[in-house]
Amino acid sequence: MVGAFKWRTTREWRRIVPRRWLSPASIIAEDLELFEPRSQLDQKFIDDFVKARDELMSLTKKQIIFSMLIFLFLLANYLDIGLDINVGGFSLRYSRGIPEALLLISNLISCYTIMLQGNISVIDATIKSALRFSVPEELRTLYLVRYFPHEQFARYQPFNLPYLIPAKLQRGLAKATAILFLILLIATLAAFAACNLFLLIHHLWIKPSFGIWSKVLLGYIFLLGACTFLYIALTRFRLPYLDHIVNGEIELLQQVNPPRYRTRMQEIYGRLNEDQRNMEQRGYLKPNRGVVTPSS
Repeated sequence: MVGAFKWRTTREWRRIVPRRWLSPASIIAEDLELFEPRSQLDQKFIDDFVKARDELMSLTKKQIIFSMLIFLFLLANYLDIGLDINVGGFSLRYSRGIPEALLLISNLISCYTIMLQGNISVIDATIKSALRFSVPEELRTLYLVRYFPHEQFARYQPFNLPYLIPAKLQRGLAKATAILFLILLIATLAAFAACNLFLLIHHLWIKPSFGIWSKVLLGYIFLLGACTFLYIALTRFRLPYLDHIVNGEIELLQQVNPPRYRTRMQEIYGRLNEDQRNMEQRGYLKPNRGVVTPSS
């Protein structure tokens, strides 16, 4: 009986405080929906954010290119190609300890790059929300192509000509191309991740230059990777949030309409309180036990 009571209580609290799965981008969009005055989200605001976004993207691109050079250098030397790299006038040759240093630097840069990309995603979501407020609906697709060319791959779909539908052959080719691109992208990312993992294990576990310290470095890099994946989940994925909007409603009613406040409290918490009292009267719970909000 007590277990069933706890389940009913949990279910009631989920009704009172619903759980919403939201991404950071959707939270920004909902937050800016309530922003006043919206006139501040004008073209100047958008251009300022686009400039800041482009500067961050330029920095991340340089860091990604540098990490790719390190990857190619280590892979080429593993394959006995004997590739040397020159960065900023500094020539790097393969020797003892170089793989460990490069792997550490590359993974640290990758973590920093992902943090910058998290900030870029916040700026992108802000720009898209501002576009909804300041740009006519007919022009939004064009503005999205202008400000987000890296996200727009499909053909332009006219807004004022909805009766122009691509032929069946075009739709089929577009769908097949999108699926093929997705498969190739997943395969490329999987191959790149597998090669990076192999190079890590090869240089830091199979043929370490510094014995146990190389293995300690491998553990540190794996820990960095785990933290990075958690950061990506927190800043990109949809996560559960508890919506306590009912608290604001109750607080407002208590100030402006006390009779309606008591009625609303009974509507929200009445079943919880009744179930609590019933369990106490039947002896399953001690009086005053639990955290149910009173109905008055």
